[in-house]
Amino acid sequence: MEMIPVFVYGTLKPGEKMFRHISHTVRDTLPATITGRLYDTPFGYPLLVEPGGLDEPVINGVLLIPQEDQYEEMLRIIDVIESEAGFEKGEMEVALESGQRVTAIVYFYREAPPYARPFCGSDWP
Repeated sequence: MEMIPVFVYGTLKPGEKMFRHISHTVRDTLPATITGRLYDTPFGYPLLVEPGGLDEPVINGVLLIPQEDQYEEMLRIIDVIESEAGFEKGEMEVALESGQRVTAIVYFYREAPPYARPFCGSDWP
């Protein structure tokens, strides 16, 4: 199985409340960005809407680089967490600090639900 890194921008980032569920599967993290719009929710996590849009702001996050033998476990845990919150999963390009573009798995919403409010800024929280 090809190991495509996962781009996270909210509660799954190191230091945030959901990272503890996957920390044992992560070997490294790399700062990365994607374009899109962030929304805050009353549930304590952000939503990324319209990821990869050309005219959208830059959103900061990290790429999760898995332990060699933990990739499927990392994806399984993240899939459970994100699907419970209604996220869709896709592969899209993100940019590293060097400017290099890589394909990553991104969890997102196609449109903001009524309870979400636009988040001002590039870094959640």
